[in-house]
Amino acid sequence: MSASWVTLAAMRISAYIQLFALALAFAWMQACTPPRNFDDEIKAVDSLHVQMDQALVLLDSATLPISDSITRQLKYIQTNFKGIMEQPAAERLLRFGQFRNKAATLEQWKDSLHFRKDQLENELYAFRNVLADKATHDRTNREISELYADSVLMNLIDKQQYWHTKVNEWIQQHDKVQLEWRLLNDTITTWRESIPKRPNT
Repeated sequence: MSASWVTLAAMRISAYIQLFALALAFAWMQACTPPRNFDDEIKAVDSLHVQMDQALVLLDSATLPISDSITRQLKYIQTNFKGIMEQPAAERLLRFGQFRNKAATLEQWKDSLHFRKDQLENELYAFRNVLADKATHDRTNREISELYADSVLMNLIDKQQYWHTKVNEWIQQHDKVQLEWRLLNDTITTWRESIPKRPNT
């Protein structure tokens, strides 16, 4: 009975020793494992930054400074036109004046695109810093694994592509408004030049 108890105790001690040895071996392997390399993901993030900067140049180079021009044209016509204005001319002037609202809407839209770019850049910088620092967990305590890095990167790529889509939509709308304004502006300018300036105005 006592021999059996001794054998059982020895087996338990042996099992504990084996578990302890396994734990030590695992810890040693973890310590000897080189830090995870996320160089490809970091390069991808840097590429996203470059692409956004290039798109921003296109966005900011497309300007529509037409409001002051419209105001000057309308003020001159209102001050110097004599007689009864025909309905088609009045409708043209009304459409012409509405381009100020269109220009203001485009400016507000551009501001929102700038704001969204800043948000995305902050997300990209935060993700890049976590990878570059070889952190084991992010700020929400999620483990930084290959799967985690791929998931976050794909999410950022999707957000960036959506932003690019909206930038392209803005540029298309800008070009459309500018073309429509130029065509109508040519007509209004020709008409305005035919209206003599009143004395003392």
